[in-house]
Amino acid sequence: MEYLNWIDKKLDDINDTLLFGKYFDSILYEEGIDVFYLLNPELGIDLILRTDFFIKAIHFYSGKETGIKMFSGNLPIGLQFYFSRIETIAMLGKPDVVGGGDFSLIYGTTPFWDKYLFQGYSLNLQFSEKLDKIDLITISSLK
Repeated sequence: MEYLNWIDKKLDDINDTLLFGKYFDSILYEEGIDVFYLLNPELGIDLILRTDFFIKAIHFYSGKETGIKMFSGNLPIGLQFYFSRIETIAMLGKPDVVGGGDFSLIYGTTPFWDKYLFQGYSLNLQFSEKLDKIDLITISSLK
């Protein structure tokens, strides 16, 4: 999967690829706190860049976020947004790290998530409150 090869690559090294052009050709990067990002809300995908413009993370949105549509391309590792937590564990095995379900005064109850560590990247799955579907998929650098 080409997306997985984007992690820890400099933006200049991938911005001429067909897949990058499909999702980000007309998108300008914006500055966040200690990061830059490229968000395509119409296609449900974003890139998070370190300040040196190396790719830190990629988010694939399920359409749950206000103003961001569902990503309709191929998701990493054959995942589908309609997979439940039970289905993802059956497919990927026991997660390396789990979290969420805590209460925050600012955010309310935080979403449940599972993290899987692979060579060169991590895969984070954020689930719906009932754990019956994936709300957000993130692949991230291990650096």
